[in-house]
Amino acid sequence: MTNVALVVGAASNLGYQVLMKLTEVYRHKIYFTTEEESLGYNVLKALHTRKNDLKHIQMDVTITKSIIKLRHYIQDMDERIELLINCTDHMPEKNIPQTERVRRTLSVNFYGYINFGNLVYPILNENARVVNVSGPAGLLATIENETIRQRIGDPSLTEDELVAIMQEYEEAARRGEERTLGWGTNVHAVSKVALNAVTFLQHRQWSDKGVVINCVNPGNLSTREDRRTSKVFEDGAKAILYLALEAPLSVKGNFVWSNYSVIEWNCDPYVEVTTV
Repeated sequence: MTNVALVVGAASNLGYQVLMKLTEVYRHKIYFTTEEESLGYNVLKALHTRKNDLKHIQMDVTITKSIIKLRHYIQDMDERIELLINCTDHMPEKNIPQTERVRRTLSVNFYGYINFGNLVYPILNENARVVNVSGPAGLLATIENETIRQRIGDPSLTEDELVAIMQEYEEAARRGEERTLGWGTNVHAVSKVALNAVTFLQHRQWSDKGVVINCVNPGNLSTREDRRTSKVFEDGAKAILYLALEAPLSVKGNFVWSNYSVIEWNCDPYVEVTTV
């Protein structure tokens, strides 16, 4: 059985930089996904000179059928995933109703990735490494309400309980009460807090099989990617690949900052983190 790497969401500027840098150091087959077939073709065309065995699989994390197709493809090749990097990220559109922004963002950044994990993690190799790309907004303290923070940060939290909490958030957004109830108005921040919570859940579920799962803040990347130079995303890719390839195995079930420091999930989101 052959080991492979998988980069999910390689069409973004950050995802592309992660994939490109991975081809420089990883000598086995690398799979990558994009939501649209044409985007995958463009990535393959751009990286065609690389010596790696690079394969594209079209996958939309919100569509179960496409996730199952990816899993079956890898299984049919008698392969196991030893390195999984999740770069999937939906930035909410500005000119749509708030309820729709919440629905679309959570469907990708939260619900979609829970479903992906349940379907794809069973084909992880023993001692595989998983990196979920979060951001500075993923700090638990970005949610103002202390009771909500305590519930989400409960180390015994189950997947069903976490889903129920996020459904409460969606209901609050439908009523226009998310700010009053202490969720704040940053939909993307809530989705990244939820992704981090998923990461810690996954760590508890899979650590006994030797799987190392972390989430990472790659730095304060602009949401208007076309206005930033590629160096911003090159720098962001460094922390991701550090966790994927170099970090000691003792770093697991953690939130890692862009300077490679393991930080407390509930630290102050408005203070620059520079120490472990």
